Order: sequence, then structure tokens, then C-alpha cells
Amino acid sequence: MSNHPLHVVLMFITSLSIAACATGAPVNTPSGWPEAMFDTNDRSEVLDVIANGCADRGYMVTTQTSSHVMCERTMDGLEGVFAQALIGNSYSTTPQMKVRFSTLPTGDQIRVQAQPWIETQMAFGQINREDMRSGQAGRDLQVFLNDLARTVRRPAPLADDLPEGSSESGS
Repeated sequence: MSNHPLHVVLMFITSLSIAACATGAPVNTPSGWPEAMFDTNDRSEVLDVIANGCADRGYMVTTQTSSHVMCERTMDGLEGVFAQALIGNSYSTTPQMKVRFSTLPTGDQIRVQAQPWIETQMAFGQINREDMRSGQAGRDLQVFLNDLARTVRRPAPLADDLPEGSSESGS
């Protein structure tokens, strides 16, 4: 790329655009990370819902263990150009958006925390990362978790499981 003033201005604007997405107010959760409570104590169900949610949104599920799911996708188009301008250079690999979802049992619910970041590998092997929990990326991930949490509900108790003298309909 030349040092033409227009190129310098475009690179500056591009860097500011990506920086604005990566910075800003953190999500309003106890940890500051995108997180949600799932109304079940079945951790594997929650992990499967998250993995499928990632796949439905174009992410590759690269790891799924008994406590976490790791999803990633290549950032292409303008998004990739902006990310590369922020954390890489013309010799770095195409940036990847990565999200690690960790599950934490809390009584009869599962708490899920998401750790999003973008990363690229530089020419000599150095990995550059940028935390994406704040700004629009963090808010989008919070909405994603909230939507998934609404799909997982504890099943209604069977009639045999209800305390004596009560009914599910309240009559």
C-alpha cells in the first residue's frame, strides 16, 4: 500500500471503526462478560444448544467438552479488512472471530459466560488478539445468549411429582 494521503486516511478510519466495535461500554452482567442463566441443570443440553446456535450462525464448533464450547469463524469481506487493520498487517493471516462459552452449574440452573475475541497470526508466528466483550460485538453476543436461554426450560413436573393438594393448573 502506498503512502498516498487517501490511503492513510482510509486506514485511520478503518482502524477507528474496528476499535469502536471492540471498545465501549461492557455488557451489564455481574462479570462484565456476556452471560445468561439457563433454566435447567442439564449441562450437556445447554452445551448442545450453544453448539447448534453457533453452527446456525456460520461458526465452526472446534471444541466441545463437558464444560465448554469453542466456536470460531473466518472474518471475511469488510469485516476481515477492518479486523486485519486493527490487529494485523498485510502479512498476517485472515482474522478469526473466536468465542469460548463456559458453563457453570449454580444450583438448578446453568450459568453460561462467553469470552469473545478476534485473533490473527503475524508473519513470524506471533498471535495478536483483541478482546471483543464490549461494544456491539459484546451486545450481540449477549442477545444471542439471552435468545438461547429462552429456548431451554425445565420441563413441567409430572402429576405424580406435584406436592399433595396442588395442581399444575392452580385449581
